[in-house]
Amino acid sequence: MESPDQEDDDFLFADEDDEDDKVTTETQPTWKVMIVDDEPAIHEVTHLAIGKIIFQNKGLNFVDAYSGEEAKRLILEHPDTALVLLDVVMETDDAGLQVARYIREGAKNHFVRIVLRTGQPGQAPETEIILNYDINDYKEKTELTKQKLLTTVISCLRSYNDMMIIEQNRRQLIENERILKFAKRSAESANQAKTSFLSKMSHELLTPLNAIIGYSDILQEEAIIAGLDAFIPDIQKISEAGQRLSRLYTCILNISKIESDKLQISPEVFNICELINEVVLTTQPQIRQNHNQFQWQCVDLGVMQSDRNMLYQILSSLLNNAGKFTQHGTVKLIGERISREENKEWLIIKVIDTGVGLTTEEINSIFQPFNQLDNSTTRIYDGAGLGLAIAENYCGVLGGCISVESKKGEGSTFTLTIPINILDEL
Repeated sequence: MESPDQEDDDFLFADEDDEDDKVTTETQPTWKVMIVDDEPAIHEVTHLAIGKIIFQNKGLNFVDAYSGEEAKRLILEHPDTALVLLDVVMETDDAGLQVARYIREGAKNHFVRIVLRTGQPGQAPETEIILNYDINDYKEKTELTKQKLLTTVISCLRSYNDMMIIEQNRRQLIENERILKFAKRSAESANQAKTSFLSKMSHELLTPLNAIIGYSDILQEEAIIAGLDAFIPDIQKISEAGQRLSRLYTCILNISKIESDKLQISPEVFNICELINEVVLTTQPQIRQNHNQFQWQCVDLGVMQSDRNMLYQILSSLLNNAGKFTQHGTVKLIGERISREENKEWLIIKVIDTGVGLTTEEINSIFQPFNQLDNSTTRIYDGAGLGLAIAENYCGVLGGCISVESKKGEGSTFTLTIPINILDEL
């Protein structure tokens, strides 16, 4: 060990002029620096050399330990220590090495930077120490001038600060992941509860709605027979309102099933043109209600294997949407069957209208649930904004997609692309 005389102290910081760079009287907030050495003079000279350093607006706060055992106790009391300047030879020849090992393995502190300082390098060869101990630097006391000590300290503080930023970000990511998992579980639970509620309410809601629709039809027939023509428009409004509520409930139930991933596919083989004829038959009244012309071109498209009900809903939504947003215009349906890569066949159906058209922003949100083209309180287009959302989800389930081309004021073209054989996609 070195003796704590003035000659050793002068030698430790020899050949360096005192500098005032990076010094200030500010001490808060601070970086904790632990000095572990059994010579009080080493503590004093270290305080003098680096005591006024300011790094990133934080000064140094020294924790002094005069033995290896005291250092072990203090590192537990100060786990936020940024740097340990550690002497090797103290109460034993390897006391400092044992402290270094304890910090990493016993105290589980992998962030504090450890710099070994030894006055007897032969007692602890540098190569052996670097290989066998988790330290960050190894310095002989004879080479630690004041400037080099300043450089070592700043380098270690910068490294410690970077590690703490990384650790803080890691913990924040873990916390964010925990929050997201909790939110996901809560959302899934809410969706399941919503789907369960809607399913259980099917009887309670649809039974009275069907009764309203049925009795209104009966009343309408009796009014016609009795010649009570004045009552017929009101009775028709009752029937239309009931049918609208029934369709809305069905849409909400379907959206709920989509969100809870409970959609079930029922593949079957069917004639494509026959299905299109059925869709056209049911949607033409809505299209012509707005004084539109309806055209459709459908050569013999053959048969396909897919979920017939889902495809029916997709086509109905596209045609109803076109008829709703077109007035005194034209709605056209074009169907074709094509072959693509790997000899797979696809059904391509285009629904073209000359309606109000869409902006780029509207195209980007058109398939969002409850999206309304006109959200004003005086909007002229009815509907809950669920039809296209359901259609796109159904299309995705069937292995296809829906694309949109549109220009504001000039109409829109919705293109449905769906595999002829869904089994090729499953």
